[in-house]
Formats: sequence, C-alpha cells, structure tokens
Amino acid sequence: MTAKDQRADKSLPANSTRTSGFSTSGLTRAHESPYVCPGSTQAVSRAVHLARLNAAWSECDHCEWRTDSEGLAEKTLQATERIRDHRGAGLHRTEFGIRGPYINELDRRTAADVARIFASCVNELAMAGDQQPAPIVAARAPQQYRPVTNATPESAVPAKLIDVHAVVVGYDGRSSSPDIFVGVTAAVREMGLSVIDIGRCTAASIQEAARSLQGCAGIMFVTGAGKPASWTGLDVMDAHGESVPVVWKDFGVRLQHVTSSPSTAAPGESNRADAESDGLSEVLRRIRGETEAATPRVPSTAHLRLWLPSIEDRVRWSGRLSRHSGQHEVVNFEPRYREWLTRWYPQESSLRVLLRSDDPLIQERATSLAEQTGIELYVRALRDDVSIPSCRFSMTVFEDDRQFVINDDHHSDVTPERLAVLINASIHSQSSQVTAHADTASGRFWLTDARRRSELEGTEHVRDALAILGLTMKLIESGRLNLRP
Repeated sequence: MTAKDQRADKSLPANSTRTSGFSTSGLTRAHESPYVCPGSTQAVSRAVHLARLNAAWSECDHCEWRTDSEGLAEKTLQATERIRDHRGAGLHRTEFGIRGPYINELDRRTAADVARIFASCVNELAMAGDQQPAPIVAARAPQQYRPVTNATPESAVPAKLIDVHAVVVGYDGRSSSPDIFVGVTAAVREMGLSVIDIGRCTAASIQEAARSLQGCAGIMFVTGAGKPASWTGLDVMDAHGESVPVVWKDFGVRLQHVTSSPSTAAPGESNRADAESDGLSEVLRRIRGETEAATPRVPSTAHLRLWLPSIEDRVRWSGRLSRHSGQHEVVNFEPRYREWLTRWYPQESSLRVLLRSDDPLIQERATSLAEQTGIELYVRALRDDVSIPSCRFSMTVFEDDRQFVINDDHHSDVTPERLAVLINASIHSQSSQVTAHADTASGRFWLTDARRRSELEGTEHVRDALAILGLTMKLIESGRLNLRP
C-alpha cells in the first residue's frame, strides 16, 4: 500500500468500508431499511421508496410509509395524491348495493357481473321465503302481474307456490343510468329471472311497484344517489324494500375497509362525494336561515371497497338459475303510482307548502298532485332563490326520495323523531291503521300502513317523502298537527 493510499484510508470514517473505490458512508443498506412495500418481504432503500412515491406506484396507496415524503416537491405530492384518490375510489359497498365512477370503475359489463351476484342472492332469498308457511297467492302465468287485492278467493288458491320469480328493475335520472340499466336487465334475464321493467323511476316509486305487483322477488334500482354526478351504482332490495344480504367471498370478491384522513387529501380533489354532501348541507343551512359561520360537518371518508376477481374468474358467475332465459315485460307504473299518492293528500286545503327538489320527475309529480288535489304547493329547485309567499312549512327532497328534511314556518328543522311523535299523537283514533316511526341511528323515517296487506306480512312500510308530505298536510289541515315547538 502506498503512502497515498494510507492517507486516503485515514480520511475515511471509522464506521465505513471501502469497496472498489466507493464509500457506503451515509447510505442506508436495503436490508437495514424499514421501507418494506406491501406484498413484499424485501426492504428497499429510502431512495427507491421516494422514487416509487414520485411515480405514484399503486402499492404505495396502502404503504404505512406513504406519508414519509420529505424530499419530494409539494406539486409532486399533490399530483400523486390526485392519482391515488382516483385509483382508491374503486367500487364502494353501500347499505343497499354498490357505487362507483361511471366507465372508469363501473361500466355496463361490470354492472352486469355484479347484477348476476345480486340476482343469485335475490332468488335464494325468495326461494327461502317460499319454504316458510305463508299465505298462498293466486295461481297465474309467471309473466302476468296485477295489483295486490285485499282478499284472495279460496277457490283460487293453488296447491303449491309459484316457482318463477321476477325482479322489478328501474333507473334514476342520471345520464349514465340508462347504459347501466341495459347491462343489468340483460344479466338478470340471462340468469333465468324475469324482469319487470318500469323504466325511469325513483327509489320510493320502485318500492311501491314491488309492493303492488305480485310475484316480485326483489328490486334492482340503477342509481348513484349520494355520490357525485360522475358516479353511478346499483341498489338491490327484497320485495319489502330491505337490503339483501350478500356473502361476497362466495363469489371471490374481497372487501377492504378504506379510511383516509381528510387532512391528507389534496385540496379540491379528494372526498368529492363528501363535498357534494357539504354542498347540500349549505343549502339546508340557507333554508333554515343559518349563518355561513356555522361549523361544517366533518366528512367521513371510510367505506368498504370491492375487489372483483379478474374477468376470466367471473365466468362461473354466469351460471343460469333456470334452463330458460327470463322474460322481459315493460310496465308503465307511473300513473298507478301517482294515483296511489293522491290517497295521502287532502282533497281541498288552504295551506301553502314549499317543496324543494332537483329531480325533474319529483317536481313533475308534485305539480301533478297540486293540479289534481287543488292544494297550493310551490315546487322549486334546491338552489332556486326566487322569492315566494310565506309557507306553512317546507320539505326538501333529495335524489333518493326516501330522504327528506321538513322545516316549519320559522325555518327550524323538524327532526324525524319529533315528526313521528307529532303524527302518532295527532292520529289518536283507535281505528287508524297508519303509524309513524323513526330510527335515530340510521336517520330513517317510515309509515306503517296496515290498510293494505301484502302477500307475506300484515303491514307495509312506506318510505316515501311525497306520501309523508301528503299525510302531514292532511293532519295540519284538520287542526290536529302543529309543527311549531
């Protein structure tokens, strides 16, 4: 070793090693690094970790070190966060079905695949109900449907229940819904179930269709309610409007609980669904006369994400439930639904009521009700600030017309719990067969109507904002109900 080499060796730190003329001082060995990417057992260096963050690597979405980004530019972090937010959207599992960005996550083919799962579960639930002792309906051809009557002649009772079930299918007013609707109806028929097509409808009207049409095993409703306009989805319910249980693992679908902190999201990009909800909250605060300084609701970003298997592995989903394809019958149910709604409204009323909704179909229904009954009902959009005369009370109906908010003439909220108490107290007659109910946990409000008995149970649960509006008007007009505190 020369003197020059000895001087070079003395200049090296004590904890460094010399290899081929290069020093590893200050560098982190990969096997000593804490950065282990999801799905891998080998650690990577911090340089590789930052490079993958910079490239918006998909595995970084679930990495515990994804917030350790010191050294990357703020602009880069915002760009990768936008990519992560879009990629993390996926298919969301909701109470009644699924939601997802149209085309990017939920197209016609994916919706058809999911509809096959829902069709299997609806049929299984209906077959299980057929095994239970229950009132037997009149014999009929599977493709014929008629309103449920109060009584069935004993001579018309068959020896066994019908074997063919049908599903009521409809779609909401979103521009993406007709496309998804085509895939859903085709998939249901391929599975062997018949389709009762009622076309453009709302959540409340399709539930009334299932209650009114015999032989309905369940409901499939194409809707993106609760999500931004670029999203769509599919809800599945049984004949009584309750959610249908789905064991996703039996179909190879994984569920992932996703929770993201609002503070780490890129401004104006993530949590778009919650931003829309906040926009509705602002409208409601304006209707109630609240100030803009009110503390906004902290948006919740937790959801269940569906991980569907590959397209090749979904082949087994297409197995038929019957040897023959299901039939497709188109039913114009809207006139019958509006006729049913008029039963809840007073024939004459001096009340002046305001209804707010952005759904053109709901607006059209309210206008038709006002013309038929002669009530003074003003219909406005949510953001319509056109001045109107003072009203006795107002109702705001959302895209899902089972959800609503009622305000009295002082713009104060009437909570569902208080509304249920007021309605039940005003209907004090022992002969009344309508009662109101509210659930604090879920925020649901519904009417129990025992006047018309369904096939499988003695009462019917009505979750319809327009029906509740009519009943409220009836009780106020009679002087038995006062919404003021």
